[in-house]
Amino acid sequence: MGIAPVIRDRRRAQGRGEISTSARSGPTRKRRSARPLRPSRKHRRRGRRLVVFLALLFLFGVGYSLWGLAEEGIASAIRPSAPAAQVSKEITRKTPSSAATTCDDLGVLVDRSHSLPSEYVPSDLVPLQDYGVPTLGSEVLRREAAEHLGHLVEDAATDGKELVVASAYRSYQEQQLSHERLMSVFGAGASMMSATPGHSQHQLGTAVDLTNAAAGNQVRVPFARTGAYRWLERHAWEYGFVLAYPRGEEEQTGYRWEPWHYRYVGVEDAKRLEEGDLSLQAFLERTGTTPRC
Repeated sequence: MGIAPVIRDRRRAQGRGEISTSARSGPTRKRRSARPLRPSRKHRRRGRRLVVFLALLFLFGVGYSLWGLAEEGIASAIRPSAPAAQVSKEITRKTPSSAATTCDDLGVLVDRSHSLPSEYVPSDLVPLQDYGVPTLGSEVLRREAAEHLGHLVEDAATDGKELVVASAYRSYQEQQLSHERLMSVFGAGASMMSATPGHSQHQLGTAVDLTNAAAGNQVRVPFARTGAYRWLERHAWEYGFVLAYPRGEEEQTGYRWEPWHYRYVGVEDAKRLEEGDLSLQAFLERTGTTPRC
């Protein structure tokens, strides 16, 4: 049969719909709707095994660490203890010297119940005259206190008030001689006027006895009637100085009122005392440092 008849026959068949689309375009592939791929059972089993393995590995590591700590604790518990002398030396090496943290502290508590050792001497004593402070002798004071006292005396002089230092630092031995002299004059009554050796604030190197010509250059109650004393009442705290033994506090301090005796405690603490209602004695009993030097 020729080619032309075949073509005509196909056209007739197409006209009757006898040849399908698949015949025209060739075999078709079955389409699948788009859906998320899910791992096969084999892959899911492998994932579960990996999770279990990692969990076991983590638990093993934690357990091993805890066991190591336990072993170390047990070993420490059963290890022979060091001799007492050796332990004492280790504590001494680790603990800072008490002199650096107590007796040199501006807030150290020195009173009838708390004393300084006879060998204690501040390491930074300086002549007050180097800071322009008039003195009745060769008086010395700790450097910081001397600097602030210099400013205090200078500003007081600017306001027309004279201040002179009658006594500043006093060693243990000097305090012993001073106490003995007063005892020889006043007997038992001297205990309210003079501290026994080791119990004097003067040994700290931060206490001064002030006077002036208006008071006869004496450390006596008449100093309280001078304009210089009234100036100190208003301004001494600004320079870090406070009255150590005020009027009405004799029972607490153990000493008679001394309007001439001022102690340097630092500007910050002096301000606290000025703004509060505590005496120096009460303040140091609460926040001060017990001498252990």
